[in-house]
Amino acid sequence: MRSLLLAAALSLVACSRPEPPTLKPEVAAVTAVTAQGIDLRVQIQAYNPNSVDLSTRSLKATVLLDGKIDVGTVTVPTPLKLRSKQWTRIDAPLSVKWQDLTSIAALAAQGRGVPYQVNGTVAIGGETLNVDLPFRLAGTLTQEQLVTVIGNSLPGLPLPGLR
Repeated sequence: MRSLLLAAALSLVACSRPEPPTLKPEVAAVTAVTAQGIDLRVQIQAYNPNSVDLSTRSLKATVLLDGKIDVGTVTVPTPLKLRSKQWTRIDAPLSVKWQDLTSIAALAAQGRGVPYQVNGTVAIGGETLNVDLPFRLAGTLTQEQLVTVIGNSLPGLPLPGLR
């Protein structure tokens, strides 16, 4: 009877549900600002505390300017193996198209750098665990980058107060 109980207890421990990985956001760096949109490179460290490997599937992110202007949301595939008991860097390029250039022009007219936030989730899955883990990163677009966007979007149009 004791051996049967011990075997049952061991099988429950062996079949326990994996724990979700830990994300440590590192940076969301602007790589390009054009008349079409903004490109960023997001880097996040992910730790897999489990004894089995897991995989990332995708990264979904929303870019917000000045705490209120929703630039847009993008989902990119991030097929990457998260090795057991190890940290792994997730490095994802994001390209978000401008939705409202009038709001960008209003920000550029303020004559200052504009903070941005990248709010998102990383979809992680394996045989026994599927979870979307949240992350948040921030940075600042320079006044020069904003003026360039508006100038390239409206060629030949004088932009008083922006140059």
